[in-house]
Amino acid sequence: MMHTRAARTVLKKNYLPAVLTVALLFSCGLTSVSAAAARSQLAQGSDNLLMVTVTGRAAIQHENAFEEARNMALEDALYYAALEGGAQVRGYSAVDESTALSENFVVRPASRILDYTIIDEISDDTHYAVTIKAVIGDIADSGCQNRPLSHVTLFKPVFRMGTDLPYWMSQLPQVLFDEIAEGLDEEPRLILRDARSVARSQATSDNNHYNSYDYRQLTSGRIRMRDGDMAVETSLRFSSEDETSLLSKTEYLRIDIESQVSAQQDGMRPQLITDSFKIRLGQKLPLYSLTALNQEQRADLKALITDAAHLHARKLGAEMLCQPLTATLELANGRLQARLGSRQGLHTELLAFTDGPEMNFRILRVDEVRDSLSTLTPLDSRMDISSLVGARVKFLEFN
Repeated sequence: MMHTRAARTVLKKNYLPAVLTVALLFSCGLTSVSAAAARSQLAQGSDNLLMVTVTGRAAIQHENAFEEARNMALEDALYYAALEGGAQVRGYSAVDESTALSENFVVRPASRILDYTIIDEISDDTHYAVTIKAVIGDIADSGCQNRPLSHVTLFKPVFRMGTDLPYWMSQLPQVLFDEIAEGLDEEPRLILRDARSVARSQATSDNNHYNSYDYRQLTSGRIRMRDGDMAVETSLRFSSEDETSLLSKTEYLRIDIESQVSAQQDGMRPQLITDSFKIRLGQKLPLYSLTALNQEQRADLKALITDAAHLHARKLGAEMLCQPLTATLELANGRLQARLGSRQGLHTELLAFTDGPEMNFRILRVDEVRDSLSTLTPLDSRMDISSLVGARVKFLEFN
């Protein structure tokens, strides 16, 4: 007798919120029964994105194993969806002690799963089938995780002023940096911590083994970075430029902003966000009266600097909210844990995928969430969880 479960929509937004880099290892131990897929090009003329519909199947071992079969079918569907964008195959040979030669193949997807939704689930007495619709893209493209929350610490900036600039401009770097902080604080998904009097090198982390020997940490304390937190270090340089014509010289103020974004987490390299602005200060003419009339008003100059600061803050916020959320799995009390939790916007039922060139493709579900800790369980309940200790995972489904 057939049983049909109503289609369940996992992702409800129109944007593509998450980026997942998947490493797949093809071996004879796959539990997949079959899968069928159909492709269609996405709208808006994108050549790098495909919409695929994939069905994964799994055998029902006994009458109480419906949920286990469903998880395995979903894992199969995601596996085949990742391969629909193409695969990279690498082979190698191995010789054992008895000189027997074996051939091995590593299959990696040439695309990313950007988003997916479950559109149908069907089961009978022997099999469970899950059909998903997934968006996959070129692995070289960058995507956006669209984090729901991000804790950001703003560290001490570096100011550089040209010696040929007017003295009254000496306060402008501080004004610009304060405006950058204000712009970041206006983004509701960024929780900002002000550490503008502290250098990034003076901060510590929860897993720093030297904390118990650090006199400053034991007395006055240090800025503590927790897993998943972001750090921003900004450098501002003010310099002068001029353009000379036959009878006049136009003076400009050049502002170069560099902000390095780093994270207290695995898998994220520091990102450098840069902006350059050139503001016209005035024009020197043969007659002093004409020169005075061409000088930019100081209030107008500060308004332009404010606009530049908020533009840079928006770029910083977008970069931090787009970064993928990754963690390294640890084993505690017989369960897999990651040092990320509700502080980073995680919640139960989110999925995480193993990420790494030498790691088998595995899907895990978030079962429990605390402030800075979450517990994960593989969808395939039969696998040995100790094999996943130390594996890096990426989280999907932020919506």
